[in-house]
Amino acid sequence: MKRILIIKLGAIGDVIHTLPVLETLRGCFPQAYIGWAVEEAAAPILEGNPALNELILLERKKLRGPSGLAYFRRWLQTLRERRFDTALDPHNLFKSGLMAYASGASLRVGFRKLREGNFIFMNRWVKPAARHRHAVEKYLSLLEPLGIQGTQWVLRFPLVWDRLDEDRIDRFWALQEFGRGDSRRDSVAAVNPGASWPSKRWMPDRYARAADRLVKEQGTRILILWGPGERPLAESVARAMSEKSVIAPETDLKQLMALIKRCRLLITGDTGPLHISAALGVPTVALFGPSDPARNGPYGQDHAIVRSSIPSATHWQRKEIGDHWMKAIPVEPVVEAAIKQLGM
Repeated sequence: MKRILIIKLGAIGDVIHTLPVLETLRGCFPQAYIGWAVEEAAAPILEGNPALNELILLERKKLRGPSGLAYFRRWLQTLRERRFDTALDPHNLFKSGLMAYASGASLRVGFRKLREGNFIFMNRWVKPAARHRHAVEKYLSLLEPLGIQGTQWVLRFPLVWDRLDEDRIDRFWALQEFGRGDSRRDSVAAVNPGASWPSKRWMPDRYARAADRLVKEQGTRILILWGPGERPLAESVARAMSEKSVIAPETDLKQLMALIKRCRLLITGDTGPLHISAALGVPTVALFGPSDPARNGPYGQDHAIVRSSIPSATHWQRKEIGDHWMKAIPVEPVVEAAIKQLGM
């Protein structure tokens, strides 16, 4: 029996983009034992997935401090004890390469592109075809050394939550007297102004102006989403609106999935909720500034991309690189795209 390890630690969107790798592996190797190494922030994306045998959780907070190295050594030992024979590394970083090597897998598949020394830990290297620009297809190309071709890819993005999560969102929905979305004027459009990188955030006053237009012209109800530390940002959008809006309750990731599933539309930048929405089949208007939608955009149909007029950044670092990309996105094309999506 094959024993396969997937290493994709985060972030939320990246883990969602890797889900078809898991689905394809399960379809091609129904008897295989498949584990996934992931950090706790993105773990709810995978919890309850029936295609996965084991979730191997790396608790990032335990890596800090004097005991962090000892914890990491123990964690690597758990990988080795699983006796994986194949490790797939779409994460493509030094730390993920080290994990693949430490697992003891005899086949370790990564990308040919040199990045952080990752390649030194791999023994099979893949160069994705030029046509496979999107992250989803790039990650799936790692399956080629296992004899899996593009015709066998399973492009599914299953997300799972439980009845308690659904019940909580049911109560919130009923309390706000939101409709079922059977018609355009009985629908809820969500806006999500937050993003982990400030350079990917559109301006709160522009979200407010776009939302006001949808209320006035389409009769749409507006729901403002927010994540950890983003409540003040959601409140700033609500204050800037002249029309009524509703700020979402505090949710965990599972509850956020259940909440987004009920919406008719999501307007947001390049961030986790965008890819949750796409995975759930909820139409989006995705605002892209410094990142490239050809690689990182919502995968699939029923999504509109509004791009900055400034070309995408060619180099990324995890720091503030300026908001001029997002400032170059005006309100009008966002409203036009939203109206078109609501009419679909």
